[in-house]
Amino acid sequence: SRSSDELPNIIVVQLESYFDVANAEFFTTSEDVCPNLHNLYQNYSNGYFKVPSVGAGTANTEFEVLTGMNLRYFGPGEYPYKTYSKKHPTESAATALASLGYGTHALHDNTGNFYSRANVFNNMGFDTFTSKEFMNVLQTTENGWAKDEILTQHIMEAMDTTKQEDFVFTVSVQGHGDYPTTQIIENPEITVEGIEDEALKNKYTYYVNQVYQMDQFVGKLVKALQQRGEPTILCMYGDHLPSLEIEDEDLTYGNKYQTSYFMWDNIGLKKKDGTIEAYDLGSEVLNKCNIHTGLMNSFHQTRKGTKNYQKDMKELQYDMLYGKQYVWNQENPFKATDLQFGIRPLTVTKIYETKDSIFIVGNNFTNFCQVFDGDVKINTTYHNEHLLEVSKKDLKDGDTFKVSIVSKALRVLSSSNEYVYQEKSEK
Repeated sequence: SRSSDELPNIIVVQLESYFDVANAEFFTTSEDVCPNLHNLYQNYSNGYFKVPSVGAGTANTEFEVLTGMNLRYFGPGEYPYKTYSKKHPTESAATALASLGYGTHALHDNTGNFYSRANVFNNMGFDTFTSKEFMNVLQTTENGWAKDEILTQHIMEAMDTTKQEDFVFTVSVQGHGDYPTTQIIENPEITVEGIEDEALKNKYTYYVNQVYQMDQFVGKLVKALQQRGEPTILCMYGDHLPSLEIEDEDLTYGNKYQTSYFMWDNIGLKKKDGTIEAYDLGSEVLNKCNIHTGLMNSFHQTRKGTKNYQKDMKELQYDMLYGKQYVWNQENPFKATDLQFGIRPLTVTKIYETKDSIFIVGNNFTNFCQVFDGDVKINTTYHNEHLLEVSKKDLKDGDTFKVSIVSKALRVLSSSNEYVYQEKSEK
């Protein structure tokens, strides 16, 4: 393996429901929806990306990419995120890269418990997980999903946490359905031609405008990585086609189980185009860096295209997950990491009071913050990332409180230092 000063950062971004709409046979758009992506396709490795599902199944594409395992060999309807990986430490791209000294970070602009990701990423060996609860999402789509532009700053912050290389795995949500049948975007930047049915036309108009903004996010992220100047590989792909009843004949390339991917880099990699399987993406990226650690990764790198490749993959996966784990002398070598939520610590630095309120001053507050007095949750108003407010009647002199970020499932994800409230004495 290479000396560490040559290892690049590896950034993977899974774009929710993205496909290249230029490949749709049955409609056209008023302008190119993906100018940045098309520019990247011309200059960097790209192609079709084979995924396990259509219209849904985000977590399964994600599982294939992170573990290198082929979901075809699981039972139908199996979601390892809800079963195996929720409970058991699992080999992944994160464990393989952590063994080389990489910092490993997951990001997702939806809530942390969606698909049990909080548990899964812990079991897959990530150091940190920044979910929506740690991002002050101000821009949402007309049907309420976070816009992906928020992700760039959090990807950069994840990379700032370590002196060494980073692996950052990012799952976006902007392209998510349901797609509205009425026109809810007032003046869409992009209009759609060629669809007669009004409801379907509205759905596609909404969808292509999300894709257009996702493309702008891609352009800005690449620019930010260029300016950062560290050796980096960025790989992006669509997790599955949107749930818009697309059939093979609707696509110029005729396969609804394929989306698109590309790999950008600033280390001079040779452009190599082709179709890629989701379970093989990680080993392709790591191969470009001469990284051969991890069992599944080295299996793909040495066995792809050889006799019995699929049959042996099936047996290897079974042994690793459900069998006796003979590959590791019957003992799972992986341990869950003590997953840290968010990158920046929550801190309380001081308080000030007015007649009715106590204002809590600190850092990295989000709109998921709650003040706790012991175990008692106090009604909290979020003002900005440095200021929260509670009512004076909820804290009394000498109470010790802290600020926590709490998920919708009422799980405390992270907490600040404790702070003792001392009431200002009335003169």
